[in-house]
Order: sequence, then C-alpha cells, then structure tokens
Amino acid sequence: MKFSVLWMSLAVTLFMAEYTIPSYSLATSSSADHGQPLYTLTGDTPAKFEKPADPLTLDWVLKTAINSHPSLGATWYEIIARQGKAQQAGLPANPALFGEIEEFGGSGDNSEADAMSSRIGISQEFQLGGKINKRVREAEAAIRIADLGHQIEIIEIKAQVEKRFFKVFTLQELLSLQEEQVELIRKIHDVVVKRVKVGDTSSLDLAKSQVELAMAEVEIEQTRRELDAAKYVLASSWGAQFPHFTKISAQYKPVPNFTEQELKEVIKQTPAWYLMEAQLAGADANLNLAMAEKTPDLELEGGIQHFNETKDHAFFLGISIPLPLFDRNQGGIAEAKALSRKVHYENEAELLDLYTELQEAWQTLVSSRKAVQSLESRVLPVAQNAYESINKAYNAGELDILSLLDAQRTWVETRRTHLNLLQEQENSRIEIERLIGKGATSAPVLSPQNNDSTEKDLS
Repeated sequence: MKFSVLWMSLAVTLFMAEYTIPSYSLATSSSADHGQPLYTLTGDTPAKFEKPADPLTLDWVLKTAINSHPSLGATWYEIIARQGKAQQAGLPANPALFGEIEEFGGSGDNSEADAMSSRIGISQEFQLGGKINKRVREAEAAIRIADLGHQIEIIEIKAQVEKRFFKVFTLQELLSLQEEQVELIRKIHDVVVKRVKVGDTSSLDLAKSQVELAMAEVEIEQTRRELDAAKYVLASSWGAQFPHFTKISAQYKPVPNFTEQELKEVIKQTPAWYLMEAQLAGADANLNLAMAEKTPDLELEGGIQHFNETKDHAFFLGISIPLPLFDRNQGGIAEAKALSRKVHYENEAELLDLYTELQEAWQTLVSSRKAVQSLESRVLPVAQNAYESINKAYNAGELDILSLLDAQRTWVETRRTHLNLLQEQENSRIEIERLIGKGATSAPVLSPQNNDSTEKDLS
C-alpha cells in the first residue's frame, strides 16, 4: 500500500510537469524515397577488382567508380553516424539510484547506530520545454543533410569520371588522326624523294617535306604521352594504379534539348537545391532547440527512509528546479540566430554561383553546338574536297609541294578543331547534367536497430 502511494505521487508529479518521452522514428528523417545502396563497402583493395574489359566502356567505368570510390563510403557512414546521433537524441536521461545513512558515528547519543537513519531512492531528471523533441528534429535535419550530401557526391563523381573518360576518348581519336596525318606526309615525302631523284623538283622541296614529317612525328609523340597520362587518371577513378586497357569504346552523347528557362526550373528539383532547404531547416531546428534550452529542467527524487531508533519507516519525495536568474541561454540563442542568418546568406551565394555556372555551361554548350554543326555541314566537306583536288593537281605537276602541304595541314587542323569542339560540347553537357542533378541516387536510411550490425561490419 505504501509503495502504491509512492508511485502514485511520482505519476501525479510527472503529469503536472507535462513531461512526455517522444517516440523516435527515422521514417520522417528524409522526404527522399530511399532505395537500395548502389555499392557495397567490402574493404577490398583496388587490386582485387576485376580487370576492365578492353575496349573500355563508359557504363563499366561509371559502375566500377561508384562501387569503389572511397568518398562515397565516407558519405555513406556519415549518414549512419547521423542516424545514431538522432537515435541518441531521442533518449531521456537515465534515473539515478542513491542511498544515504545519517546520524551515526558521532558523539553522545549519536555515537552508535541506535539513532541512525537510512534511506534509499531514485532521482530522475526531466527535460522540459520539449528539448528532446527539438533535439530529435535537429538530428533528423542532419540526417537529411547527410543524405543529400551523399547524393551530390555521387553526381560529382559521375561528372568527374565522364569528363576523364571523354578526355581519353578525344585524345585517342586525335592520336588516330595524327597517325593518319603522318602516314599522308610520309607518302608525300616518298613522292618528293622520287621526284628529286629524277630531277622533277628541287632539293628544297625535299627539305620542306622532311621538316613537315619531323614536326608531325613530334606532335604524335606528345599526344601519346598525354593519352598515357589521361589513362592513368581515368584508372584512378576506380582505384586502379595502372590502366589495364588499351582503348575505349564511346560515342559522344546527344545534346539535351532543355531551354535556358527550363534548366533554371529543373534546378529547383535537384539535390543541391534540396540541400539548401535542408540546411535552412537544420538552422531553424538548432534555433528552436536553443530557445528551449532557456527552460530549466526538473529533477524529481523519491524513496523510502528507515529510522533505527523507532524501527519505523517513511516515504520521502523531493523536487528541484534551477532558478533562471542569470543563465537563460542568452548566448546560445544569439549564436543560433546568427548561424541561421549565416546559412541564409551562404545559400543565397550558393544559389547565385549555381545559376552562374549553369549560365556559363549553357552558353558554352550552345556555342560549341553551333560550331560543330557549322563545321560538319560547311567546313569539313570543303576542306576535304580542297585537299583531294590539290593532291591530284600536285601529282599531275600543276602545283608545288607547299600548296599540297598547306592543304593537307588545313584538312587535318579542321578535323582536330572538330574533335576539340566535340569534347567542349561533351564537357558542357556533363557540366549541365551535374548542375541539374542528373544521376542522383538517394542513400537508404537504416533503422536504429541495424546500427549494431553496422559496427560488426566495421570491425
């Protein structure tokens, strides 16, 4: 009966304090539709990955890079860490068990244990002002930010890998073009050598031909070195230290048909945009928590006391609450307000940079696309016909070697310009897709009970 009175008193006190413990759920931590992870972190070293197929394809490169890139492992475990923090934020403080012995070991009547009294009880701190709920909201905002950071990292890696891939492809095509050029110059050189021997042309033409051939061979060696270096950089995308491939197979992708205004609207549905919104929500949650911190917490204690002298016992109940005379978390609230404004201005600057980068990439794409179309429809056919006509005229003895070399150089340079424009167009397309968040993949959010297995995987 007496214990029932104690627990009834505790229940009434809790009810009057309006203290409730929130149920924590990660279901509302993110509005994204979380799917299965794209990759599995196995701890394998890069050397354990299978060698790439030869010729290399873009699909294989993207898949392997996403599966093995260490920065995605870091962002993945950042999400799990934030989940653990959110789970911890929803837990109340542990109760404390205490015991006391009074009035013993003194002098006079208190020298023995006859007058001793003892008591045992439990104390519990109750956080008022909705602190636990607001701390959970802040932690859930951090999960959302971590998830969006993971999506953005995937987009950044895909864009980086695609640029590296098409750089190798362009250099590969340029090398093929230069090899073709060297072969043409050698044929011209052989013709010049024969003409000099029979006296149809002067030795000066032979010297010019030799210089042209030497310059072309120097250029081709330079391109080979650039291609080898680009292959190493591409191989590093999936953790390989050596490029175990000789060629890549690719085609330049079609240019998107977005208008400039449509692209600006698409930006509002990208992870980068959602990240800015999540950062603002996180700053607001931090401010709400700071406002709640000014409310003092309640500590309640209760238990049973025994008196040796009379052999009686009684219950006791105590309550304590700090008086907010000096510390009302004024500094914390001021800090949270300032940080909220800071996030607001940082997001404005980020949005301005985002629109500027999109505008620049779009203008470059439009310009390079027009140049490619003009080159393919007007310049390339004319340059090819001019070279073929001058080559026939030279073989017929109607033109000198300078005219032939000049026509051949123009034909090759036109094709080189075409390759460079195609790469510029491709890079602009990749940059636009990066800015509009194409290829974003949300990370799956694990429930709190899965964190134990995650620790085992890490050990």
